[in-house]
Amino acid sequence: MGTRVFVNLGVSSLLAMIAVDARAQATPGPISPVVVPSAAPIPAGAPLELTLDEAVALALRYNRGIRSAYLQRVVQRFDLRVAERAFVPQGGIGIEVAQRRQDGETDADIVISPSASWRTPLGGTVNFIWARADPLTGEGPEYETAGVSLSQPLLRGAGLAVNMAPVRIARLQEEINRLQLEATVAGTVSAVITSYRALIQAQEQARLAEEALARTRILLETNQALIAAGRMAASDIVQTESGVANQEVAVLQARQQVVSAQLGLLQLLALASRTNVVAVDPVAAARVEVDLDSAMATAFSSRIDLLAQRTSLEQMRQSLIVARNQRLWDVSLEASATRDDGPRFLDRFNETDTRVGLRLNIPIGDLSRRQSWLAADTNMQTAELAFEEMKQSVESQVLDAVQSVEASWLQVEAARRARALSEQALEIGQERLRFGRASNFEVLSLQADLRAADAQQLSANIAYLNALTALDQQIGSTLETWRISLND
Repeated sequence: MGTRVFVNLGVSSLLAMIAVDARAQATPGPISPVVVPSAAPIPAGAPLELTLDEAVALALRYNRGIRSAYLQRVVQRFDLRVAERAFVPQGGIGIEVAQRRQDGETDADIVISPSASWRTPLGGTVNFIWARADPLTGEGPEYETAGVSLSQPLLRGAGLAVNMAPVRIARLQEEINRLQLEATVAGTVSAVITSYRALIQAQEQARLAEEALARTRILLETNQALIAAGRMAASDIVQTESGVANQEVAVLQARQQVVSAQLGLLQLLALASRTNVVAVDPVAAARVEVDLDSAMATAFSSRIDLLAQRTSLEQMRQSLIVARNQRLWDVSLEASATRDDGPRFLDRFNETDTRVGLRLNIPIGDLSRRQSWLAADTNMQTAELAFEEMKQSVESQVLDAVQSVEASWLQVEAARRARALSEQALEIGQERLRFGRASNFEVLSLQADLRAADAQQLSANIAYLNALTALDQQIGSTLETWRISLND
């Protein structure tokens, strides 16, 4: 459905490699390198010729929306890293220096207290702390204390499913973030393609307007020759002169449309606004056979918003697991071992204080946990309904897009026939005018018909190509069609 580009994007370099297939509508062609033009500002008036492939390449490299999305990915990936370290042991070292004055004596000591904690995937928490105090001035007692404790929930907060739920939610969020990046890139590519074709259409409209002006001036010369030969009344030339003036206005309007289209494309490419960019790709629309069943299957497996909604639904399920577990009683197994004082605690294990027991906490009159569960359950059911609605919406949109492609192709064929007939009619009218068998007004009308037919054919070709691009976006295959891979 379009020229395909291999692109490898990274955080430091959004465009690492580009290669383009030869232009083919149905099957890929041989690979050839694409030269990406310099993004340096070019003085106004100096043309910068761009193919569609190069325009897409420039957008992938310089578009501010894509660059911003990649910057956000740095934070998002770090968020996932933090979430996945939930069960990694944590530790710290505390150092305290204090001075005491008592009974006229001043003492100072230093306390060093390393600690460590570990949260297990089953919900338990293991804590260890050791502290040692040494005098800095005078003679004072040094002491050590050490302790280890274990708390293992048996109901609320217990189990692998509950404790792994936040990690799974973070991983699912990372998948959503990656899909959002794909959506940003795909949307930008589609916008660049549409804007590039708008520039082509504006350029072609300007060319057609200039050709129409040239034809009208030739007709004016023919009228002057006929008047000089006495075969035409001098007053009849007023119509032709009026036609020349109207065509000159049309040329100026068409050139202004070119400037507007240039500015729109330059905004997407993040190039200088005074760059005289010129689209050089031909407007060639060749039919692409679209299978509705294949397009529908691709949409349900690849469409980005549908995949994101499906992932969000799974997040809701994980949140419901946590909310349901929070309604249980708090029953925990508690164990600890502590030893205080003495010069070396390793020599006095017999004085260690150990404790083992159960802790039960029964909430009474607290509806907040039920409130959280009810909200999580409602959110999940709402997400399920939204997912079903989105699937139906995707089906309707894909069906409409496929029908739009087929209808656009029929318009292309009709426009081609109309243009051929208009050109033939003008040739006949000009020949009749030379032999005095047609009026000046008839030829002017035929010229206007030909210009309208040219514009209609151009619009039909652009509309068909844009319909294919829109279909790519609807079924989620824009990146695949252009062979863009995100090195995320």
